[in-house]
Amino acid sequence: MTVKHLRIDNRLVHGQIVVAWLQAIGADTIVVANDGIAADDFQKTMLVAVSPPGIRERILSVDETLAYVKDPAHANEQILLLVKEPADALRLHRGGLGLVTMNVGNMAFVVGAKRVSNTVFASPKDVEAAKALTAEGVKLTCQMMPTVAREDFMQLLAKAKLV
Repeated sequence: MTVKHLRIDNRLVHGQIVVAWLQAIGADTIVVANDGIAADDFQKTMLVAVSPPGIRERILSVDETLAYVKDPAHANEQILLLVKEPADALRLHRGGLGLVTMNVGNMAFVVGAKRVSNTVFASPKDVEAAKALTAEGVKLTCQMMPTVAREDFMQLLAKAKLV
């Protein structure tokens, strides 16, 4: 597979992705994996509109993403995989994505969520998905920008008294 980096970031494609993350990881393709967004033509149009020239972008459901990254036709692509929430990352993992590290970048406040860091709020559903990923061997890091130090996401959840 050619997935260079998976980032959980509910904003998906935005300035930090386009300016910093693509270059830092050497990606030439952005894949957004989320069932709801893949089914929403307006959201898809908005996300594709902010992609920089020369970068391929695909907006796919989680199942379509698994098929895409496993397809030998895409073996030479260097993919930055963006998901909206930890549950999407868990489904990708259980579908055979095979990444050992995933990055939590930004998760906005939703009703019932608790602050984990300046940019991350976790709902009970997010915490359960993070616990499952960790139990299944995935290391979750929290890192807003590629130039700042990574933090252990599970330690941040523990500090916030969420695990």
